[in-house]
Amino acid sequence: MVCGVIVARDDDDPVDVPPSDMGSHLGRLLDCADGSDVSFVVEGEMFPAHRAVLAARSSVFRAQLLGAMADAKMPSITMHDISAATFKAMLRFMYKDALPADDELGHCPLIEVFQDLLAMADRKLWENMATDNVGSTLACAETYNCPELKRKCIAFVAKDENLKKIVLTDGFLQLVQKCPSILAEMREKFAA
Repeated sequence: MVCGVIVARDDDDPVDVPPSDMGSHLGRLLDCADGSDVSFVVEGEMFPAHRAVLAARSSVFRAQLLGAMADAKMPSITMHDISAATFKAMLRFMYKDALPADDELGHCPLIEVFQDLLAMADRKLWENMATDNVGSTLACAETYNCPELKRKCIAFVAKDENLKKIVLTDGFLQLVQKCPSILAEMREKFAA
């Protein structure tokens, strides 16, 4: 006995694909803290989290939580120079891929949260600068008009011991493709 199935598609009647609900599933992890393996303390408030989720969403967290840094082995990490509201908004975005509504932030306006996030991102990018990520960081600084971060990246690249390693990375290749004007700028600065 042989059985066959033929699926006939009518191009005028497209198949509806439901929207992704991964954010809601990961959001439940954030909301209930099941299986959390690291906690962050911000302004005295505890935020349980999951190393794998944070590492998957951020190269900075990957280096901090899974790399050779001391934080990789710590069950609790105290964060400084960031408000609890900002850190909560950042975690929500990392887990749910969504920003909090204004009423979820309490007294903190959303614009202040964005300003705090920008300051934290700039600091983290500089603190975690390495030969394997400076190319992508420099492309980001150029794309999003971050002149101080761009200046620091170019200074980092300018060091002879770094330059030889950096030009062999995928990040540098992407930088050359995305922002060729940066090469001319670096040549000019290196020649000076």
